Amino acid sequence: MKVKLLHPSINMCSKECFEKLLNNCSTLSAFTGRINKISDIIEATPEDQPNPLYTNPSLKLSGRATAMKFKGDVFELFTEFFIKMSPIDDRIDVYDYQLVTENDTGVDGWGYNREGKIITVQVKYRMWDYELTSIKEHLDNFRWTSYKKYGIKSEDVGRMLVITTGKEIHWKTLERYFSGKVKCISNNASYGCLRGACNQTIDGLFSLKTITDNNLMFWKCLEENVVK
Repeated sequence: MKVKLLHPSINMCSKECFEKLLNNCSTLSAFTGRINKISDIIEATPEDQPNPLYTNPSLKLSGRATAMKFKGDVFELFTEFFIKMSPIDDRIDVYDYQLVTENDTGVDGWGYNREGKIITVQVKYRMWDYELTSIKEHLDNFRWTSYKKYGIKSEDVGRMLVITTGKEIHWKTLERYFSGKVKCISNNASYGCLRGACNQTIDGLFSLKTITDNNLMFWKCLEENVVK
């Protein structure tokens, strides 16, 4: 299955990098473990030396900043594929996904839901047990940009989507900050994605893991789309 992937990291990561990430990969935890391992290699490389895995022209050749950017870039590329390979899955409900690669003020991408209305997407690469909060993750930027630039209203339900490798969005942020209106797909749970399950966190039923773990065709297609 060919999917047109446009994230800049598809050209920043070498063939060797993608092979290390995806060769015989079959689970989300294996994928994130490989991301972290490559990130450690990048960080350990002296800043004035190139590494053969990932090159971002806007940063120093190596070092911690480059390593952190690598993690986010690769997961944003993964998310682009995850969304684009499921155009009729109403649990994700994002069609014609567009990346925001310039003037990123909190929204990483956007598309249309099944009603033809704009839905905004924020992507967060975090540890598997991490809980996202509005302050630490700058989710206020995501919310206000969604309101001001993309025309989403505070009363709209499910028109903002957060995708993360973390555990979930903290309940206080979900309920008090987003008023239960945001959707979230995390490593092992989802919020607001299932019909009749608004304002509920659903564990183990629909998540990044339930879609990707031991789904050999998913990983095979991802590898075919990024390894040139």
